[in-house]
Amino acid sequence: MKIVIECYGASARWCGSDAVTLELPAGATGSDALDALAERYPDFSARRDSVAIASGDAITPPTAPLFDGDVIALIPPVSAG
Repeated sequence: MKIVIECYGASARWCGSDAVTLELPAGATGSDALDALAERYPDFSARRDSVAIASGDAITPPTAPLFDGDVIALIPPVSAG
């Protein structure tokens, strides 16, 4: 199945793009998508555990299943001073 991951903020720098298309096996989860990104992008790999995943307008647990054609977003950590 194919999914699209939209990369916002710092995650776009870590992945080198505003959006990444992944081919994942049926039954894959958000965590599987993060693992695939970590394998492909070393800068993302170091920060994998600090990002959240969103689907639609809600944060999605990494254990949630993904489906062909899904679009999910990476939400990097935010800090303010």
